[in-house]
Amino acid sequence: MLNSVLIIDDDEDLRNMLVSILDTEGYQVEAVKNGKEAIKSCEKFHFDVALIDIELPDIKGTELLERLKKLRPKMIRIIITGHPSLENAMKAVNERADGYILKPFEVADLLKLIKRLLSEKTDEYLRMYGELTHEKENNPFVKYQNPDKW
Repeated sequence: MLNSVLIIDDDEDLRNMLVSILDTEGYQVEAVKNGKEAIKSCEKFHFDVALIDIELPDIKGTELLERLKKLRPKMIRIIITGHPSLENAMKAVNERADGYILKPFEVADLLKLIKRLLSEKTDEYLRMYGELTHEKENNPFVKYQNPDKW
């Protein structure tokens, strides 16, 4: 099941609130305060979702979005910002952010977005698994490698 979330925000109160809410919702949550810690965490662990503040003390959220995309291409990346601008929105789109949330936000809206994106990702994995299974069953080379399955 897809359910791990990395929160990247320099606002300690927001981090603590999100950890509490997401933990209550059944997610495995880790929270960090800057981009350097986020990269270290992603090098060590797999996260299904990253909530990325756009204004971090050591890196712009849009730059971190790009780095995390290279590090964990399948991770869902959602930008959270209290500083909306056309430039930030365009960078987020260009770096293929999966979501863009404005602060202050409704927690229910954030939870819906996370659930929807995780559901889409799960559906994608199941579809790919089904296609691979189908190809294995109908591929003569695979049958030759496993003659007992003819």
